[in-house]
Amino acid sequence: MIESTLLKEKDPELQKLALVSMLQQVDIKWSQISDNLVLIEQLSENQNFFANDLASLLCSKIYFHLDNQDDALNYALRAGKLFNHETNDQFTKTLTGHCIEQYINRGPNFPKEKEQLVEEMLNSSCQKGNFVSAIGLALDCQRIDIVKRILDEWDSPHKMLQVLNLVGTVQNPRIREQAHKLAIEAIEKQPNEPTNEEQGLLVNVLVQLGEVQKVAEVLWRLLKSNVRKGILLAFQLAFDLQDNQTPGFIDKLIESLPIDAQDQQREKLINILQGKVTRKLYSDFLVKFNNFDQVILNNIKGYSDPKFSVYHGGALMGISISLCGTQNQSFLAEHTQWATKCAYWQRFTGVSSLGLINKYNHDGANQLFAQSLNKPDLFEQGGALYGLGLVKFASKDRELINKLNDQLIQAAPKEQVIHGACLGLGLVQFGSSDSITSLKFKDLIAKNESVIGEGAGIGLGLLHAGSGNIELSQELIKLAQQSDKEKITRTLALAVACTCFNQEDKTDNLIEAMLQDQDPFIRYGGCFAYGLAYAGTANNKIIQRLLQMSVDDVSDDVRRASVISFGFLLSKNYEQAPKVMKLLKLSYNPHIRYGTAIALGISCAGTSYVDAIQMLEPMLTDNVDYVRQGALIAIGLIMSQVLEKSEPKMVSINKAIKDIAAKKHETVLVKLGSCISQGLLEAGGRNMVVQLTSRSGFPKVDSCIGMLWFVNYWFWYPCLSMIGLALQPIAYIGLNDNLEVNKDLQLSCDGFKDQFDYPPKLSQDEKKATEKKTALLSVTNKVKARTLRKEAQNDSQSISEHISRQISELKQQGSKIIDESQKQIQPVIEEQQQQKGYTLENPTRILERQKKLISIVSRNRFQPIIQDRKQGIVIIFDEFEPARAQSQQSLIQSTYVSDIPEQFVFDEAQQ
Repeated sequence: MIESTLLKEKDPELQKLALVSMLQQVDIKWSQISDNLVLIEQLSENQNFFANDLASLLCSKIYFHLDNQDDALNYALRAGKLFNHETNDQFTKTLTGHCIEQYINRGPNFPKEKEQLVEEMLNSSCQKGNFVSAIGLALDCQRIDIVKRILDEWDSPHKMLQVLNLVGTVQNPRIREQAHKLAIEAIEKQPNEPTNEEQGLLVNVLVQLGEVQKVAEVLWRLLKSNVRKGILLAFQLAFDLQDNQTPGFIDKLIESLPIDAQDQQREKLINILQGKVTRKLYSDFLVKFNNFDQVILNNIKGYSDPKFSVYHGGALMGISISLCGTQNQSFLAEHTQWATKCAYWQRFTGVSSLGLINKYNHDGANQLFAQSLNKPDLFEQGGALYGLGLVKFASKDRELINKLNDQLIQAAPKEQVIHGACLGLGLVQFGSSDSITSLKFKDLIAKNESVIGEGAGIGLGLLHAGSGNIELSQELIKLAQQSDKEKITRTLALAVACTCFNQEDKTDNLIEAMLQDQDPFIRYGGCFAYGLAYAGTANNKIIQRLLQMSVDDVSDDVRRASVISFGFLLSKNYEQAPKVMKLLKLSYNPHIRYGTAIALGISCAGTSYVDAIQMLEPMLTDNVDYVRQGALIAIGLIMSQVLEKSEPKMVSINKAIKDIAAKKHETVLVKLGSCISQGLLEAGGRNMVVQLTSRSGFPKVDSCIGMLWFVNYWFWYPCLSMIGLALQPIAYIGLNDNLEVNKDLQLSCDGFKDQFDYPPKLSQDEKKATEKKTALLSVTNKVKARTLRKEAQNDSQSISEHISRQISELKQQGSKIIDESQKQIQPVIEEQQQQKGYTLENPTRILERQKKLISIVSRNRFQPIIQDRKQGIVIIFDEFEPARAQSQQSLIQSTYVSDIPEQFVFDEAQQ
């Protein structure tokens, strides 16, 4: 290159000319220019050379192409004004991004030049009016002082809506908390009244900060505003709080509300917060809109083999998941003899599965299990107590709590009954951290008996879910280390994971101590503890730590748990899950492949995310049976309620499940997975999916804890019933001022009806009678052939004419068939075109893919009190005066109540 020669000249002007020419060509000829890198560096460091800034910029670009970002950034800063951070090219974006990363991880001696560059970028964003970008950059750089300065300078009436959404994406808990407090101060200083959407985000922030008193003040102020919209907003915020599932916070919130015995609105608000209104609405919805397919349930039943109890238990669990919350036990009543074949712990699980079917049915729970509790079979009694807990989950029913406590005392030598009572107590008192019940569980663990200790350990985890009690967690770890029973050690480690839910860095030291323990089951619980502590955050540091555990640990159980925990970490950012676990699915270790499948199912549950399905499909043919089982369960979690017409992959998925069921010699584990998968695809009478995050973006403690114990079915099959905690209705229920279903409200869906409506029910395949074939001798065939030849010779009509006539007739028939088929297809095509943009009545089922197509009909009359609510319980503001509004309907009429089949109970006499 001629520039190389000029660069070696002693004349500074010629050297400058060479540098300018090289800068123009460096992006293309950087490999050739790099041969002169030493000389260019000398010119850059020469303070007497008047064009040393050009040399520095050229060095920076050479190092950039050599992928040495540290040196590239250092030389770019030496270039001074020649390096413009506002330039929109890959070179500038990479170096500024690298500078920000170094600034985030800065130490005490961080270079002033880099700090100045970051501040220049912040000031430049503010000067251009890009305040959202500036705040985002300041949060990334952990500069709360700059965030405060920007908020003071930013004059916009609705700026806090953008700010609060932005703050929620911050990974560092400490910085996020400071930013939340700053945002609350800014909202309180606003001269204008916050919008409904801002108030909704404000309450969410206050919940994260644990500000019970401030949330109570917001709700009470709205309730006492004597304005319809204010009262309705208070109700909507209460529904959102209940949906976020923060049991301890809600209990304190109810206590903080001022007491006014004559205030009916306060009573309504408390009923909403306690979940009574939600349970009633969802129960009525699931019963009325139950759309289960009898043929599919028969197919699931057909998967079972009476020789194997796991087959039978899996089929029974799949059916229970399909009917979750519907209160419809007609199928089990029709097949009583088959349903009651199970024995021992499968009987325990089978009876508890009735609690799944009767989810939300608090009024009928006692009658449902009364007969089972009076049976002499101890497994049936224990399963009934477990089932009662599933039905009355988190209800804190004092009568039931006393009943379960009595069982702990009366059933002293009966480990099955005590086990069921422990599970029931934990479920009923979920998240309450009741000290008396906790002490009873610890006493049971101290007996060091496997079955009883396991039940007490699970109960402790449910009781203290999300409490963040470090002292209790340390005590449980000591108990786990002292026990020589594997069941007790494992469940206590998982109980610690439950207490760590949503605690983030507050429990880091505790979890790290668990991961360093010598016992693999304590490390097993530590992996899940990280997953739950940082649920939904997608924290990079924790992802790297779990990846390290999945590679370095010697225990397959620990490696499997570390990979499954990604599902909880990425539950809010499910699009990242396939990218993070892309290489894990190729692991030689089948436990890691299984964990990858389950993690994808957890993180992408209910989303029908195609990228995740593409990763799971090859696992259906894995050579290890439990990997195929994990893939089946994950597909059921992800593709729940998805139709073949809206997602073509459902055709191959349904075919794969049917093929697995049809295989005579398929393994027990795969058969179990197919039953659970089919049940999840049809969950809740085709009205429920697994949801780990609330509609406000909070990780739901009940769903996450339920999913944690569900995946523990690997060790203990009765944990399969815990999936009921994570299943949530996918309903849109619009309510009026009286918290009743609005009869006049209609929704519009801008899509094809057959892509989102309930799929048509299957018809039973007719059994074809097998035709009996008569054996023919070869002599008989020869005689027939000779006879035909003679007839053909005697026939005056030639064979060719006969054949040509038949061909012409077939052509005529074929053209008629084509014409008729076209006539039949044309109306179908026209009908499908006409179905786009159909109307839905309130309430209705809304699928995940359908939400973006939903809008309210007559928006000039009906408005959701908080905009853009496309699913869940939505308070609707009706512009018509309440006195003139038409009468409202209750969701379920007496005719539906009378149609509910009689409750099914296990009865040995009917076998």
